[in-house]
Amino acid sequence: MPPRAAGSPEGGPAMILFTRRILLGTATLASFAAQAQAAWPTAPVRIIIPFAPGGVPDIVARLVAPHMQAGLGQPVLVENRPGAGGAVAAELVARAVPDGHTLFMTTVSTQAIAPNLRPDIRYDPDRDFAPISLIARVPLVLLVPPALGVRDVKGLLDLLRREPGRHAYASSGVGAPLHLAGELFRQLAGVDVTHVPYRGSSPALTDLVAGRVTFMFDALPPAVPFIADGRLTALGVGTLERARARPEIPTMQEAGIAGFEAYTWAALYAPGGTPAAIIDRLHAEVTKAARQPDVAERMQQLGYELVISTPAELAAFQRREREKWGEVIRRGNISIEN
Repeated sequence: MPPRAAGSPEGGPAMILFTRRILLGTATLASFAAQAQAAWPTAPVRIIIPFAPGGVPDIVARLVAPHMQAGLGQPVLVENRPGAGGAVAAELVARAVPDGHTLFMTTVSTQAIAPNLRPDIRYDPDRDFAPISLIARVPLVLLVPPALGVRDVKGLLDLLRREPGRHAYASSGVGAPLHLAGELFRQLAGVDVTHVPYRGSSPALTDLVAGRVTFMFDALPPAVPFIADGRLTALGVGTLERARARPEIPTMQEAGIAGFEAYTWAALYAPGGTPAAIIDRLHAEVTKAARQPDVAERMQQLGYELVISTPAELAAFQRREREKWGEVIRRGNISIEN
């Protein structure tokens, strides 16, 4: 074979033409992909909720959905998919096409507690979800019946330490945020108390009012009527700052339980692998929706606190929550069989 002339391009004119066609094709595909993302959404957007209607993620989703719909130009539908402590919905979203048409409004239960408590879950909270924004925070509050005769956390601790092993705290179920808040209190305070799980917070509150259990943690919004009419006494809230809805209640740290922080929250995610441009658009729309006057006013009425984050901040927050509650679960030797 004769040698190529010096300076002659490898393959000659035919190769140059072929290369140009490849580059043109690649640019065309990239243009099509960009146009497809610019045209998003092309169908209704579903927000999947892992619990029955009425919980924090459900209420927050229904508050922001109409405003997101106006901004996106497509219907935004809220769908409740309860089951297996939220795992049914989490697995559905984790396996959804990552095109921004399926979203997940969830909370600490699926993203931080279940990975530490349920070895059978079939999703990874970091790999399988793309964080969009934290939206709301709901303080947990320590409650006792007035007949107990204590008016502050110190009084409760004095009672529990005088009578070790004789008192119990209620929760909405094993591994629920209310249970883990009680367990965190037990660990930090060093008291000997028994956990009594109920099937939901309503029957637990009923027994607390009747004096069948000594104390419990509950989300502040459903507890407010009991506090307002004197059926229960609030001793402290689990946020680091006093709750805007009830600023007269001290924080647990102010009350003497150093290191105590416990609240529930609502955050929006997409399936892992959703394009960054779509995540950015969703972040803009949901944060704009959450800041609308009617949404902000209703959240305040409910006792929810607006907490907006970037996707990166939500990812870091989720990891911190998982590590924190995982440590509480391990130290308490908690399992779903308990």
